[in-house]
Parts: sequence; C-alpha cells; structure tokens
Amino acid sequence: MLAASSGLALLAACAPSALPDPRLAARRWVDAVQAGDRDAMYELLTEGARRAHGPDGVARLLATDRDELLSLGRAATASTAVLETHADVAFGADRTARVVLEEGRFRVAAAAALPAGAESPRDALRELRDVLAQRSFAGLLRVLTKESAQSLDGGLEDVVDALAEPSTVAIDIEGRRATARLPGGHTVTLEREDGIWRVKEFD
Repeated sequence: MLAASSGLALLAACAPSALPDPRLAARRWVDAVQAGDRDAMYELLTEGARRAHGPDGVARLLATDRDELLSLGRAATASTAVLETHADVAFGADRTARVVLEEGRFRVAAAAALPAGAESPRDALRELRDVLAQRSFAGLLRVLTKESAQSLDGGLEDVVDALAEPSTVAIDIEGRRATARLPGGHTVTLEREDGIWRVKEFD
C-alpha cells in the first residue's frame, strides 16, 4: 500500500500518468536489499522514516532483517499484488480527509460528514473528535462499533418509547431540580435554567 501525504493541490491530479509508479520504488527497494546497498535503501525512505531510522538504523535492519525485507519487497512487486493509492489531506484544526485514487481520479473516501473509514486507532480517534465537535449523533453512530452503536441507539429508542406519554410520567420536583422516572427503569434529571426547564442528564 502506498500512503501519500499532501496538500489540497493533490486533488487536482486526474490521471495515473501524473503520478510516479509506486511499483518502481518497490522494485528499486528489492534491488537495493538484494545488493546490500544501505545508501540506496536510505534514499528510498520517506523523510519521516529517515528521521526515525537514520543510516545506521537502516544498516542494522539490513543486517538483522534482510530476508524479511526481501520477502515483503517481492510481495509488493508480485503480479498478484493489489495497489491502493491514497492521500490524507489536512485542512485545518487537525482535521483530515482521505482521498483514494480510483479510475484515474482522486475521490473522497473518508471525511467528517462521510461514513467512517479509519484504518488505525489514531484515525478512529480523529473521527470521534470530529463528530463530537460537530455534535453529530449520526456521525457518532458511524464511528462506534456496530455493537456499541446498536446499544446506544437501542437505549435512546427505549427512552423515546418511555416518553410516548409524558403526561403519565411521575416527576419529583425539588426547587430548581426535577427527576422523572420513566417506564422501563430510565431516569431523566431536569434543571431550571434561566427560567426554562432543561434536561440535565438521562440514563
């Protein structure tokens, strides 16, 4: 998989010919590992990988993990390998959208208002942050696991059903605070704020 990081200008790319062939880099990587050429390997790394490993780190990897590096490189250049090209585009406030190259064009795969497509726990946390910042209940259901989403949605549905006849609900009022005990064991706490009764919490 080729992971690219770029700016919004990357979205202007409209044809595969505008992009370097990632398979070529993979073939060069295999050649460098086979030749034991640590300098060539280092040059093929991203800037982040260079900072993380350094020339000495690449030399250690070559000495200890040469067979595994070769195996991974050959798998990436095999005729059966599936190539997926995507980019994470940053657009302020630590928010990103993921675009994927399909049929010669970059298309949006995941963004705050679209179905979640997190490929790592960090991506999932970013998506959670976005939907919470937007106060998006629909977005929250998208980023939760199916089990958690069904549990949350089902719990809210129970509250909706229990509130079908608000006039029949028993309410205890103590000053500015009130507690409503709903059928099914749910409880809603209300509080008078600026002359208006508002829901403080419910379970």
